[in-house]
Amino acid sequence: MTESHPASRPSLAVATLPLVRSVVGKVRSTGREKRVVGIQARLEWSGEPEFFVEGSPVRVEVCPSPLAVREAMLRHGDGYLVVLTDLDDADLGIGIRAHLVNEGRLLTLRPWDMLKQSFEARDIDPLLLDEGWAAVALARWEPAEGWPKAPGGTLTRDHALGHLASTVFGASRDGDRHVVPAHPDALGLLRWSLDPVAVHRLTSLPADVREGLTGWLSAVTGVAGAWTLRAAEAGNGGDAVPLALVAGLLWRDDAEAAAEARGLVRARIGGGDLPADQAQAWARAADALIVQLDRPDSLLERAEALLREFNAGKLLVNSTLLPGSYELRLRAFATAVRRCVPVPDAAALEQAEKAHAKLMAHELAGFNGRTGAARMALRLVRWLATPDEPAPTLADALHDQVRSGAYAEWAFRGVRDPDDRVAAAYRELLTAVAARRNERDRRLAEHLAVTVAADSAPGSLVPIESALTTLVRPLGRSLLVVLDGMSAGVLAELADSLAGKRWTELVDSSLGHRRVLLPALPTVTEACRTSLLTGVLHTGGQYDEKTAFPGAAGDTQARLFHKDDLRAPDGHALSPAVKSAIEGPAKVIGVVLNDVDDSLDKMDPTVDWKADRVQRLSALLDSARTAGRLLILTSDHGHVVERDSTLRSGTGSESGRWRPGKTPPADGETLFKGRRVLLGGGSVVLPWHEGIRYGHKRAGYHGGASGAEVAVPFAVFSATPVDEIAGWRPAPAQEPTWWHSAVTIRRAAPLLEAARSKAPEGQAELISFEEMAAPDRPGWERFLDDLLGSELYAAQRARAGRAAPDDARVRAVLGALLANGGRLHESTLSAVAEVPAARLRNVLAAVRRVLSVDGYDPVSYDLDEVTVELDTVLLAEQFGVAKP
Repeated sequence: MTESHPASRPSLAVATLPLVRSVVGKVRSTGREKRVVGIQARLEWSGEPEFFVEGSPVRVEVCPSPLAVREAMLRHGDGYLVVLTDLDDADLGIGIRAHLVNEGRLLTLRPWDMLKQSFEARDIDPLLLDEGWAAVALARWEPAEGWPKAPGGTLTRDHALGHLASTVFGASRDGDRHVVPAHPDALGLLRWSLDPVAVHRLTSLPADVREGLTGWLSAVTGVAGAWTLRAAEAGNGGDAVPLALVAGLLWRDDAEAAAEARGLVRARIGGGDLPADQAQAWARAADALIVQLDRPDSLLERAEALLREFNAGKLLVNSTLLPGSYELRLRAFATAVRRCVPVPDAAALEQAEKAHAKLMAHELAGFNGRTGAARMALRLVRWLATPDEPAPTLADALHDQVRSGAYAEWAFRGVRDPDDRVAAAYRELLTAVAARRNERDRRLAEHLAVTVAADSAPGSLVPIESALTTLVRPLGRSLLVVLDGMSAGVLAELADSLAGKRWTELVDSSLGHRRVLLPALPTVTEACRTSLLTGVLHTGGQYDEKTAFPGAAGDTQARLFHKDDLRAPDGHALSPAVKSAIEGPAKVIGVVLNDVDDSLDKMDPTVDWKADRVQRLSALLDSARTAGRLLILTSDHGHVVERDSTLRSGTGSESGRWRPGKTPPADGETLFKGRRVLLGGGSVVLPWHEGIRYGHKRAGYHGGASGAEVAVPFAVFSATPVDEIAGWRPAPAQEPTWWHSAVTIRRAAPLLEAARSKAPEGQAELISFEEMAAPDRPGWERFLDDLLGSELYAAQRARAGRAAPDDARVRAVLGALLANGGRLHESTLSAVAEVPAARLRNVLAAVRRVLSVDGYDPVSYDLDEVTVELDTVLLAEQFGVAKP
């Protein structure tokens, strides 16, 4: 409750509750009988009218006249009466003064002495004494519990005014002070500006107090705090954050035409000149606050509205924070993508990379799901920029499908957007990608038809009926998970999620990448899965598979579980029978999961295929880890997704993607005859074009001869670190280099030996095309030879001891980085340098240990924490060798 009177003398001090308590306490300690305390002060009181001091009741009354004093004394009963008046002693008269303590005189409040007492200080900082307004203000807003004690006994300006500002500016709804007394900052003032009640408290202060307090705060909080206060004083405190965001866009080097808009901003902040560097500092503070707020949408919308109001909407795209800018950047990226189809040239590809980088620089990029689609679109653009050289053999074609085509399939599934303009550009991109995939599928189907007809050896391919004998048996104790209908693209996505669950992928040392199985035809479950699980080319069903599986696996204790066997009772994540079998002595346990195949009928197969998305797979992984089993993940066939397919009726087909070979193949189809054709009397027509179907429309199909259907992926994973198991070793990153790294359109250049040694089929040409051209080989050789042969390098290796990596590994890592401009995504580095993906960071740590001299490390990670960087100049200087 506050009581005040307009006639109060402005030069007088304000009596506060702590001060009155102190005065009464001193009077009480003297033991005097008089109980009326007269204090000459301003005619205002903000404390309670009645309270206790050491058990004695105290009443405070504001008395503007002698009559008011007399009436207060007449009303007074027990305890102490404190009279606050702006009268002089002579005005009261001798009759009233006779009742006052202090020998019948009014107590006069001395502001600075009062402050010393309030802060329990011995001295006052001269800088504070220069702030003449501060004494009255500190007395006026002293909290009931008093001011905090002055550190060291000296009341400094910052201590006093920091606590005054904290009190005046108030606190947020959750109790946090807008101004922290010890460390006032611009962020706190910007947060304060969002509270209209708190802003009103400042603007309603007496002019001298407001000017003095804002002047001090402006000095200690910097230019961002100063302009926030200027906006509040100009009546636009609620717009301080949006104005700061707008100022950051208007005062840029590339915003020369924004003079009118700048003038409008100045008008909102008091009309003063706003230098560009101060505008940017203010904007950075606002950016920092926005990131901290749970719901900043209204502020961002207001900033965009101000830009439009100031006729500066065209500058919105330059913002890394405003939602409208994200939309504009995404549309700009879509425009760049459109220029890359059907095949990107160097200039268009560069613009697409730049537009994507600008989109990723936006603060919302990491939170908006549309960013993922844009990333996939860029990957498809890069894929279109890589050479499309015809595979010479069926093995090459299927391996290329698993290593590259699978990732194009994965990316294809993820490219979509709700905005019509963006979606239209994406559709053009997908049309170009589909055209290229169709041509690859046509060539693959031709190779497959020839191989099947001739029943010739499949080269490095393993026929699906031989997978248990040739691949599974030698691996020993394992869990074989057959994910019915899983394409190579789905496996690529699942493998990525398995890495996050600490499963290390292994690859056949003779290949260096994932295996692919040669399927039976047509690519349907009754032919392919039965052949896989029985070990012979054969059609059948679950009974045939269960019966033949132990013999095919070479283990009489081996067991196979299908969908119905996996049903778990309430409270169990996995069927006890399945769990017991996995933990048991059998070398091979097989499990068939139908999630992918079921999605073709019942839902959308374009969902994100993560391990947790596949029912019971997580529980199977946990059991396999506990039992010490390898995980083998494979399928029986792949699938294609429904995308505006065309129905070809009258073919006599009862399946979605195959028909008997009674009539010749038409466009998009190929005739297959031979021992591996298990249906249609050994002769079937299969569509290699994904847009053909023979039955009713579904979410997806299988049975045909497209790469997504016939490339049966086979991958092995270990839950524990291993060096090699039956010829399988930890895999380098399996993603193609274009998945994470920019590509350049130039013909193949000589490739670094370290990246070319043991390269998988076709890998050397692909990498040399995609990545930046390497310097001439003689220069590389000389630089690496000189560095690895230097005395300092030998000393560094000796110092690292057993932790030092071998020279070949150092050469491979450095060579890969040097060949690519000193920057590579760690996945690409793993693939190019042939470092196991699961061990890359450990290998880099060992390499850095050898190359770091006196604490200066030439190898480091970028701020994105996934891009490895090499400082070539530092590396050359430290080891005293000529730069390459």
